Amino acid sequence: MIECTLMPMKKYSSILDADDKTEKYGKYLNAHWPLKGFGKKCWLVVVHIDINYEALVNEEKTLEDVVIECINYLNTPPKSKYGKRRKRRLPYGKFHDAPYKIYPKEKNGKKYIQVFLAVDKRKNKCFWGEGVSYPTRRK
Repeated sequence: MIECTLMPMKKYSSILDADDKTEKYGKYLNAHWPLKGFGKKCWLVVVHIDINYEALVNEEKTLEDVVIECINYLNTPPKSKYGKRRKRRLPYGKFHDAPYKIYPKEKNGKKYIQVFLAVDKRKNKCFWGEGVSYPTRRK
């Protein structure tokens, strides 16, 4: 596992919402995506992973391997401050093992990875918006 963090992002671009200081760690994507169970059991989120990926890619790892190890790190629950009595929840929900899309990006000299991830929670306070739900057919 590679330790990584999610970068905070604003809801809109800085031009539209200059006064708002609220930041969250991702955005739900509401367009239809060809994922099994999309809109019923999984939803797509775009996140920015703050990691120095160039140093890791030079160590004979592909960019996808680096992202998969970051997902494994994000899927581990935080350590409980109460010992073994209480199981801690995942702050972002459970991400699927494989990323949907990966884009290496650079902004203001800082390099990060933009990743589309499938998550099992439709609403999460750490992400902007909520996942779209599609009605199921009746039997």
